[in-house]
Amino acid sequence: MKRVYLLSVIFVVLLFSCTDRDDEVNLVNIRIQNSTELFFNEVRVAEKDTVYENIAAGEFSNYMEFETAFANTRITILTDSTSLNYFPTEVVSDSLPIGFYTYEISLDEDNQVNLTFRIDD
Repeated sequence: MKRVYLLSVIFVVLLFSCTDRDDEVNLVNIRIQNSTELFFNEVRVAEKDTVYENIAAGEFSNYMEFETAFANTRITILTDSTSLNYFPTEVVSDSLPIGFYTYEISLDEDNQVNLTFRIDD
C-alpha cells in the first residue's frame, strides 16, 4: 500500500512540475537570430525601442516580451566596426498574436540587412 501511495505522490508531483513554455504566455515574445559573421553588440527594435545585447555570430538572443509587435519592423544593429539599419519595404499593420517569434538577421552581398520573420514552435 505504501508503494502505491508513494508512486501516486511522485506521479502527481511530476504532472504538476512539467510545464510547457506556452503555458504562461501573455505577450508576444521575440528573439533575434544572428545569421551573419559579425558580433552584434546591440540590436535595437523600433517597436518598443527594445535593445537586445551581445549576440554572437550564428547565435540567438533571449526572448523579449512585447505588448504589440509586427512581422516586419525597423531595426538598428551596432557592431564593433559599423552600424547597420533595416527599414521595411512593406508596412504591415496587423499586430502579431501572442506567441513566440524570431527575427533572423542576415546580410546580402552588398552588406544590406535582410530580416526574415519566423513563427517558433
